[in-house]
Amino acid sequence: MIKKWTLKRIPADYNALSAEFDLDPVVVRVLVNRGLTTSEAIREFFNESDEVFDNGRGLPDLEKAVEVIMHFRDNHVPVRIIGDYDIDGVCATAILLKGLRKFGLRVDSVIPHRVLDGYGMNNHLIQNAYDEGIRGIITCDNGISAKESVELANSLGMEVVVTDHHEIPKELPAALAIVDPKREESTYPHAEICGAFVAYKVVAALLGSSLSGDLKKELLILAGFATVGDVMPLSSENRSLVKYALKHIKDGVNLGLEALITQTGLDEKEITSYSIGFVLGPCINATGRLDSAANALNLLMCDDAVKAAELAALLHEMNEERKDITAKGQQEAVELIEAEGCRDSVLVIYLPGVHESIAGIIAGRVKETFYRPSFVFTDTEDGMVKGSGRSIEAYDMFAHLNECAELFTKFGGHPMAAGITMKKENLDAMREFLNAHSGLTGEDLIPSVSIDADMPFQYVTPKVIADLNRLEPYGTGNEKPKFARKEVIFTGGRIVGKNKDVGIYAVKEPGSERIFTLKLFRGVPEFHEYIDATYGAGRAEGIYNGRPVSLKVAYFPDLNEFRGVTNVEFVMTDYM
Repeated sequence: MIKKWTLKRIPADYNALSAEFDLDPVVVRVLVNRGLTTSEAIREFFNESDEVFDNGRGLPDLEKAVEVIMHFRDNHVPVRIIGDYDIDGVCATAILLKGLRKFGLRVDSVIPHRVLDGYGMNNHLIQNAYDEGIRGIITCDNGISAKESVELANSLGMEVVVTDHHEIPKELPAALAIVDPKREESTYPHAEICGAFVAYKVVAALLGSSLSGDLKKELLILAGFATVGDVMPLSSENRSLVKYALKHIKDGVNLGLEALITQTGLDEKEITSYSIGFVLGPCINATGRLDSAANALNLLMCDDAVKAAELAALLHEMNEERKDITAKGQQEAVELIEAEGCRDSVLVIYLPGVHESIAGIIAGRVKETFYRPSFVFTDTEDGMVKGSGRSIEAYDMFAHLNECAELFTKFGGHPMAAGITMKKENLDAMREFLNAHSGLTGEDLIPSVSIDADMPFQYVTPKVIADLNRLEPYGTGNEKPKFARKEVIFTGGRIVGKNKDVGIYAVKEPGSERIFTLKLFRGVPEFHEYIDATYGAGRAEGIYNGRPVSLKVAYFPDLNEFRGVTNVEFVMTDYM
């Protein structure tokens, strides 16, 4: 796929900032590229104090929520937490259960079933709670849009506290307290925190100084885990929280996480934000996709090591099944698009046999493959079709869906993603309308690779890598830096790995005979295809037989330790 490479050039006093923070100027450039252009901003970025975690000052209705929950406790009101089936909702539910039980509440929880109940609090769950004697409801990671369900609860004499972090609707539900950092009246300085961190703030306000020791550590780990899993920006307080969670996640304060780390083979490895986002987190999410998220909640609440190991094995197995199903669905979608010649600028794909819970994942994979806004639809049990969409930077998906809203039974979302329910016969009309009115140009459909600096391989030292490591954890809002070099000469290589899917190459720069190691961990077949398409058939094979080729390379530097010897090496992330 053709890509645009853009080298960032933002003015700043690099030498002064480099001296002040004892950072290599290239690493300062990375910080400036992330918008941290002043001493104050960089100082805040590196502030890792955990004293701020318990401070919910400025969160709207936090004091009201504390008053209502104290009323629940003092009057022995049976309370139910209603969470959500994703990683954030599961972690938030666990935080509230553990914290509120410490506070002395009579409390249980329900996590909606993705297919049977749908997202968040609904009338069915409220009625069930009432019939079972529940008189208090506390939501987490949902509820801000549940106006009708809160009205039903009120009519039944139930009392509702909403804790959420999602966007604010035009009309708020009539709950006794609504704790959401995105409310207009909020003066809390960090609006982009996850639902689990909001839940933690509520627990911290309730327990005060009695929230300490292993319980506090455990709840902060869960909040940090959810922050990565729910793709929150890793800046300000979020960054400090995630650093804390990564530092302590192996301390053994949550048996479920400990068992999952062992089950996924990470017990002997360093846990990073990547580990959470792409290994551990998907196991928590998988059970909510293929079965019930109650399995994941039970894992996080487990106090028996044997049972925790059994649940961890179940979640890992489900995630492996989810990956297989996703791969098959992705292949089917790609084949359909390629058979039609990929003519559309907005892709609308109907996959009747795909489980609706993974439609969004497949849509994301298709978007990455073709770099076009992509929707994937599948059948529902009631004869409708249900789909998820994933977008690109140049296309406001939610705005365009609003332009043809009459085609849908139900839809929602934001500029980069959406969920839709509609009649099957409207699929073609949707495809035709969105493509006729997309406004996308050929330039919009070329993905952009943002380069932090043109940095020679020979410039990289262990000091540079150590300074880069100070920027971790990487994630949304603090992306892993990308560096580039032109005319990198590939002089040799070999393919390794269990599945022969890792390329290790000997490379050098123009005018130098020094050899560096460059590794490619994903997409070796695609790399070979690119070489053959660029230089002629068979040239990819020639790399391994002493026939050099020259490419522009995007990379990230790393240290490799082998038999007590540490060497600088480079990981290739893109090429052209």
